[in-house]
Amino acid sequence: MLPMTQKKLPPPVMRRRAGSLLRSYRENADLGPGVAAKRLGWDSTRQGRIERGIYRVSQDDIRKMLELYGIHGDEEAVRELAAASNESAKAGWWGSYVGQVSDALLDFVVLESKSRKIRVQHPAIIPGLLQAPQYVREIFNSPLHPDNRELSDMLSAIRMARQEVLHRPGSPVHLHALISEAALLHRFPKAPGVMKEQLRKLADDAGQANITIQIVPVDVPAYAAANQAMTILDFRHPWPPVVSIDSSLGGNFLEKSAEVDDLGVVFDRIAELALSADESRERINTHLEESF
Repeated sequence: MLPMTQKKLPPPVMRRRAGSLLRSYRENADLGPGVAAKRLGWDSTRQGRIERGIYRVSQDDIRKMLELYGIHGDEEAVRELAAASNESAKAGWWGSYVGQVSDALLDFVVLESKSRKIRVQHPAIIPGLLQAPQYVREIFNSPLHPDNRELSDMLSAIRMARQEVLHRPGSPVHLHALISEAALLHRFPKAPGVMKEQLRKLADDAGQANITIQIVPVDVPAYAAANQAMTILDFRHPWPPVVSIDSSLGGNFLEKSAEVDDLGVVFDRIAELALSADESRERINTHLEESF
C-alpha cells in the first residue's frame, strides 16, 4: 500500500470554488471584506475563511450574502453554492484516493465530474475519457511514468473510472474531442493489439449522441494546432468555466475569464481545421481497417 501523505489536505476543490465565487460577487459589489462581514453579522475572520473555502456555509447564509451583493432571487445559485460549501473531499468514488495521488489530479477529477460539457484537445495521444483499457495500461506502464506498479495501477483505475461521466443516467456530459491523427498511428510493439482495440473504441464512441470527435489531420500546419493538451470544462449556473493545461498527474488550472476565452478561441480554430465529425468517423474506420 502506498503511504498516506502526512501533509494537511486543502479544502475540497468545490468548496474553494464556492469561496472564490462569493469573493468575486463581493468585489463586484464594491464591498471590502470587513464591511461585508459587519453587515452580515459576523467577524472578518469568518468572512476570510468562507472565501478561502475553509468554512462551511448554510443556504440561509449564502442567500444573505447574495442579497447583500446585489444578487436577488437566484435560488439555483444558493443551492449550488451551499452544496459545494458543504461538500466532503471524499464525497465521490475518488474519495478512496485522497492522500494517495496528487491533489491536482483529484481536483481535476472532481471538476470533470461536475461539468456539463467538456472540450478537450491533445496533440499527441488519445484523450483520457476516450482511452481503451489496454491503451491506458500501456500509457501508465511506459518509461515516461514512475517505475511504481502500484501507482501505475492506481492511475489507470482512476482514468477508467473518470469515463463514467460520459454514461451517467439522465445527464451524460457532452464531450467534444480534437485528436491529432498522429495519435491514431501509434503502435505498441510489445502489445500489438492495443491500437486495434483503441481504434474500435473510438469508432464506437464517435457514434454516441453526446460525443463529438474531430480528427486533426497530419497535414495541418504545426503552428495551427495547440502544442499543449488542454481541457475546457463548462458547468451549470453559477459556475464559470475552467481550463486545465493537462498532465497525467493533474493539471494547471486557469480561471480568469480572459484566459478561458482566449483558449476557447484556440480550440474553435483548431476545430475549424479538423475533419468534420462524419469525416473523422470515416478516417478512424480507415485506420482501423488498415491496422495490422
